[in-house]
Amino acid sequence: MEIGQKEHNLPLPPADKVLLQKQVQCKLDEIRQEAEEAYALDKEIARVPDSAYQDAFLLLEILFNYDVPTTDIGWLMDGGIGFEWRSTDSNKIATMSIYGDNQVVYGASLGSACKVKGTCLLTDLVSLARFLPTLKVLYS
Repeated sequence: MEIGQKEHNLPLPPADKVLLQKQVQCKLDEIRQEAEEAYALDKEIARVPDSAYQDAFLLLEILFNYDVPTTDIGWLMDGGIGFEWRSTDSNKIATMSIYGDNQVVYGASLGSACKVKGTCLLTDLVSLARFLPTLKVLYS
């Protein structure tokens, strides 16, 4: 996963959803600024479309509603927004990527025996909900 120079740790989700939405929007605004600055310096980096930020906002709300642990988030050099979870022992990792096309690309490696990957619609909560427990495994 090629994430831009800075990654952001989102703070622990607050109980107040309005506050969460403001925090998420602030982080996405920071990521947008970084991605735009990088694109201005290097046109080989793909521009992150506005729809990717909208999809990322929706995905973060879904993660909050499913009580998924916080994540690192950053822009991707291929024009997306990436989410990454790592276990404390660093041999387990899960990622989700959003490109603004209402699709979520996800994957996880939980050791040599367990690998999961796929793509689903952002609005397909049934498929997405099957992957979300994997994210919780990283912290257990």
